[in-house]
Amino acid sequence: MYFTNLLPLVALASAGPSSINYLHQLSAALVKPAKLVPTAQFNFAPYQVTNIALDCKRPNNKTNYSCELYFALHDPNSVRENNVTSCSCHHTWSWDGVNGSLSTTDWRTPVAGYQLCWRDDWTFFKSSVPSFEHPGNFSLEVAHTYHDDENFTVPWDYPTTIATGEVIIYEYYEGVKKHGDEICLREMGPVNATVVGILD
Repeated sequence: MYFTNLLPLVALASAGPSSINYLHQLSAALVKPAKLVPTAQFNFAPYQVTNIALDCKRPNNKTNYSCELYFALHDPNSVRENNVTSCSCHHTWSWDGVNGSLSTTDWRTPVAGYQLCWRDDWTFFKSSVPSFEHPGNFSLEVAHTYHDDENFTVPWDYPTTIATGEVIIYEYYEGVKKHGDEICLREMGPVNATVVGILD
């Protein structure tokens, strides 16, 4: 089994616009209008994605698969000041079993839009699935808003860090059962997701 690290958005050549444009668009979906802070001035550790489970099932070959994705997410950058630094995320979408399901060219309509993984007052985790070629090739975007008074000052001490990239797994289970088709994928990880932007 080969499992790539989650690569920065800019490495996905034809997947969408530059990360700078995308993060500006994303700010409206995640938090109140915010400014983009370059990541170069920080030494962020990557997010860790673990316990990935993807199941695509359909009752027969004349209907679409119903795909369901679960994974665990940990942000080591928030450990010092936040009680909750990990969470579980869940997404569902439909797939015809043949064609990849890609976001629109401006990335405003992902395969599975941003879902809240966990929230407590001013801190939260969110994630989305921008594109899905097949069960062994899909992309993730993850975001975390948390308290950080070491790198930021009030009232900007609740930044949102964002990591995004492509997941590739060459081996997964695909079978035909009595009650339909099933494709299953499991990966324990950890897989590193590089922080590509900050909204503050």
